[in-house]
Amino acid sequence: MKQEIKRAVLANLAWFRHSGVMDPADGSWGVGERVAVTGGNSAIEEMLSSFPAWSMKDGYCIIEQRRADCNFQTLLLFLLASRSVGGVAERETARRILEYLYCRSGLLFSKDAGKVPAGAWQWSHIKQTPVVYFDDEAWCVLIQLALTRLAPEWAAEFHCRERALQLAGALCTAMYRSFGHPHPEFPERWSDPEAVWLGDLRQPHWGSLGCMALAAAYREEPREEWREEVRRYCRFVDEQLASWDVSELCYGLIGAAFAAGCMGDCVFAEYTGRLETALLHRQDPETGNFPSEHESEAPVGPDKVDTIYTVNWALLALECAAAITGNKATTAARDRLMTLLLEIQDTTPAPQFAGCWRGMYDLTAGGWGGGDRYEGGAGSIYTGWTNAPIAIGLLLAVDGRSLLDL
Repeated sequence: MKQEIKRAVLANLAWFRHSGVMDPADGSWGVGERVAVTGGNSAIEEMLSSFPAWSMKDGYCIIEQRRADCNFQTLLLFLLASRSVGGVAERETARRILEYLYCRSGLLFSKDAGKVPAGAWQWSHIKQTPVVYFDDEAWCVLIQLALTRLAPEWAAEFHCRERALQLAGALCTAMYRSFGHPHPEFPERWSDPEAVWLGDLRQPHWGSLGCMALAAAYREEPREEWREEVRRYCRFVDEQLASWDVSELCYGLIGAAFAAGCMGDCVFAEYTGRLETALLHRQDPETGNFPSEHESEAPVGPDKVDTIYTVNWALLALECAAAITGNKATTAARDRLMTLLLEIQDTTPAPQFAGCWRGMYDLTAGGWGGGDRYEGGAGSIYTGWTNAPIAIGLLLAVDGRSLLDL
């Protein structure tokens, strides 16, 4: 399988370069959020009105918004690829995306902006007022810290460690004040009482990725308040375990595994084991798929392979869990999922498709499809969130590693 993985990753890197999501293709102006298929896409009008920065192509368009998290994920992919399946060109691309983030994008809040803390990253360049999400900021923390080990000279130049720890402190404060605080309009949700950070912490989609970031920061600089906030949130996830859909189980497992791996607490290892068991029970043993259940943003069904909210994170979650528990069943589940992902990788020769993973695959129909939403579904082909995380997961599997090893 290793050779298949290497071929798949090389094809995916080529998709980044030739699809138009990086213009220019060297990464010097970052990476757009996604390709959106225009033909037969029932959600395309809502996409274009909701995200008013796009370039029309023949049969598709590029949703141009530059997001900090998508750019960090993509530069991590190119940097990891430079060490195993690529070389100098991939490393140079990673470097140019990093320069874009810090020097050209204007996404970094280098100093406090009202209530928005220094060190935070704007959600995307199309927003004229501050937009700070729990989940997106978590990836910015994790990958900046990963750079201190993967490219220490770059990290020193751009002060990645200091900025990441600064952001982790603000993230922890925001999680603390938002935990259990009802949204003023939707009391069944939780929200930041200061209305700065966005995301409903009742869902691991938001909170468990925050735990991932705080645990990674704790490994660099142990602060008891970070451990306590992670402990509180992991306890909440554990208590609500039976109610989570598959997507939320994946996020929850990533957060718990990071807590166990970075904070050295047996309680976190127990949480990891329970989430791991719950996720394993949801895999189809024949296809390797995990059912699409993220109903608010994607079509659902056991025959749907959701690469935006489910199987992408399942791959990374299984790798993290296996690193903590050593469970051979988890490694076997990862391998079944990788086999599925390798089988469905798009080989259509058109540049918008060649080497990518589209947003949804229909196992019953045997092709990409299953419906569209303005953020999810087959008509969306994300750079971060789908293609970069899947390819990163594949590269980590080749080396027998996980996100915890970065």
